[in-house]
Order: sequence, then structure tokens, then C-alpha cells
Amino acid sequence: VVFFLHGMGASAQIGVNVLGPQYHARADRDKAIVVYPDATSKHWNDKLGGSYPLTDKIDDVGYLTSLIDLFVRDFKADPKRVYFSGSSNGGMMTYRLSCDIPDKIRAIAPFVSTISPQVAEQFTSAKPIPIIITSGTADSIIKWEGGQVKVTRTPRLFSGDENIAYWKTRNGVKSNAKITILPDIEPGDQSTVEVHHYKGKNDVILYKIINGGHTHPTLREKGKPLVSGKNMDYNSFETVWDFLLSYR
Repeated sequence: VVFFLHGMGASAQIGVNVLGPQYHARADRDKAIVVYPDATSKHWNDKLGGSYPLTDKIDDVGYLTSLIDLFVRDFKADPKRVYFSGSSNGGMMTYRLSCDIPDKIRAIAPFVSTISPQVAEQFTSAKPIPIIITSGTADSIIKWEGGQVKVTRTPRLFSGDENIAYWKTRNGVKSNAKITILPDIEPGDQSTVEVHHYKGKNDVILYKIINGGHTHPTLREKGKPLVSGKNMDYNSFETVWDFLLSYR
């Protein structure tokens, strides 16, 4: 089962519209189920050191746990192959789930998001979980250099480098990264992609989008215009899907 958690202000339907063309054919091929939950008030209670009054008392961990249990019980999903991905606030919620219910999740794939120092300090010895992270160095919302997120009153999030350091420690990865530069097949997008692969029993992979914004990299469709801040050198959804399902 692959769960995708939408960002703040978005919805499950937006997830279906954006990911459906990418994921549903693969789900048929791989005999997988894709689930797009809706958050209360269009915001997940990620609890990453901040506050959002509309959802601060919503038990989203309980809600998503019950969905996992439902698909395992009623749809015969494999409880050892439950995966979570999410964008922005949905990515933050993915981080939270990896701390609160790590025994129920096999691997995670957060987009344009990072973790807070408060959570990192609380969960230094949390169970390792394979992770693939997609982050842009020019993201104006979840900044690569870290810092405050005003809308959720989060005093500080980790920088991109601090986030990777946390996951290397948590996953027990000792090796240096193997860095690969993807071909710049769409130079007009004014961004490039570095892949940092920290290999271990529980891999840590970073797709670092140089000059990338708060967006999901996808290949440019024929006849479609370039989008400001959006990398178009690879299909991030396909990459994430293959990474998640490689863990059994």
C-alpha cells in the first residue's frame, strides 16, 4: 500500500489529479494499492515543533494508523509493505509517522519538507527506515538553509544538510555519499539535479534540486511550457515509486 499525503491547502483529489497519471498504471503493474487520504481543514497535524490551531487536536496518527489497518484487514494488503510519501505539510506528516509508528511503515519518501530539531532530539534512537528525500535549494517555503515556518509557528526546521545528517545517524549509515549528476535534459528550467546516495541496510537518498523551488520534478510534456522553479530533468514520482517498492 502506497499512501500519499497532500500539502497544506491541498486535498486528496489534487493528489489523485497530479499522481494518478504517474502511479495508477504502476499500481496495476505491481499489484499495489494507492491511497490519498484527506486531512481535516486541509492540514495535517504534523507536530514538528510548531502549532496550527485548526488541527492541533486532530489525531492524524490515529486516523492514518486506522487506514493502514483497514487496508490490511479488508483489502488483504501486506502489512510489511506499507509506504508513505507526502508533499510539504504532507511530507512533514510523513516524517512524524516515521517517528510515531515506525513498525508499521517500510519506507518513506517526503517531498519539499524537512524535520525539526525538536523531533530529531526526541527521536534520535528511533527505528531506522529507508528514505528518499526530494528538496530544492531555492525553495522559498521550506528553505534549504532551514529556519522558521511562520504559517505553522514552527520556530525552526532543520536545513537540508542537517536533515540528511539526522537520517544518516538514525539509519546507521557510515559511508560517504555517492554523488551523481543527472543529465540536464531541460536546460531551460535553470535547475539541475544531484543525487546523493548513502548506501546501507536502510538507504538514505537525497535528490537535491539545485535552484529548484517548492515543486515536484517531472519530465516536460511535449508542447507544455516551462514552470518557474520546477525541475524537468527527471520524473520524481517514478523514482520515488521504484525506491519505495524495492523494500519488501
